[in-house]
Amino acid sequence: MRSQLNARTLALTPILVIMQAFSWKGVVLGGITDIVATNITAFPLAIVAAIGTDLTSLPKAERGKALVAVMHASLGFQMTGWVLGAMCSVLGGYVAARIAKRGEVMNGALSAYLCVGIGVYSVIAGHSATPLWQQLVAFVGSPLLGAYGGYLRVKQANRALAATDTMVQPA
Repeated sequence: MRSQLNARTLALTPILVIMQAFSWKGVVLGGITDIVATNITAFPLAIVAAIGTDLTSLPKAERGKALVAVMHASLGFQMTGWVLGAMCSVLGGYVAARIAKRGEVMNGALSAYLCVGIGVYSVIAGHSATPLWQQLVAFVGSPLLGAYGGYLRVKQANRALAATDTMVQPA
């Protein structure tokens, strides 16, 4: 009986380690940071697209769709949007890792839950103006970018720790 208990405990050890490293607060706030930052950075991009397009002749209900169509038709707008979105996913992962203070890379990757969730919803509901292959890239890329943000936090914390260690000199 005792050997079975130990074997079961050993089998559960990876799950327990993951659960101890998981931070609800870090993941939730990192995900919110990602989405809010993405919308803040996309807003000026939408303004530039709107200035360059005459939307006044369209009914108000169609202006939003027309603006999205203009942004999707332009490779420059698309690439700028992807780069800004990627930077915001890294930021969200960094925030998640900084708040968590443990399991930084994992919590950074999990901070992409809102991006992935919104993307899955838009594909299933048929609201996505983005091609499916781009959505699939985003489903994989968002957690990877969030993990990279967590990795950057680890590097920053290690650098700060190393600087503190070299500053303290025994008398």
